[in-house]
Amino acid sequence: MSNSKKLLLTALAVILLLGATPLFAQPVGTWDGTGEGWCPFPVPYPSEYMKPWQTWKGRLEPDPNQVGYIFFGDWYDASEEHGSFKGRAILETPTEIGCRGDWYWWDERVDPPRVYHMGTFNMTFRRDGSSCRGEWQAHLPSGIYSGTMRGSWIEP
Repeated sequence: MSNSKKLLLTALAVILLLGATPLFAQPVGTWDGTGEGWCPFPVPYPSEYMKPWQTWKGRLEPDPNQVGYIFFGDWYDASEEHGSFKGRAILETPTEIGCRGDWYWWDERVDPPRVYHMGTFNMTFRRDGSSCRGEWQAHLPSGIYSGTMRGSWIEP
């Protein structure tokens, strides 16, 4: 085989390897983003509302107990309401990881603070770290209140 053919084959192999790298990338680390939507507080605050996931920050990490990933973190809104979320990967493709989980609101207006389970969320992460997108639902009543989230990977 001539040197030019060897060089061409080597160049093609490098190009294919570099092109395949995002398919196997692991977007483990810290993600943050913003969200839209609103829902009422659970009783006893029926006339007020919160904007869950208005800003959020979380970590996508390998699940220490089984194969797959977990996603957990905190959300905040402009009124200083906040809560937490936790989910796990339910679907993985070569380019994306899909997570489903639950989100909570921390009521600090009472002593001691009370944690309310507010609903569920889904988040889809691009393996190359370029973006994530998702939806949340509140079960007050089921399906009426919902919103969206988007974000990006910020650090390992």
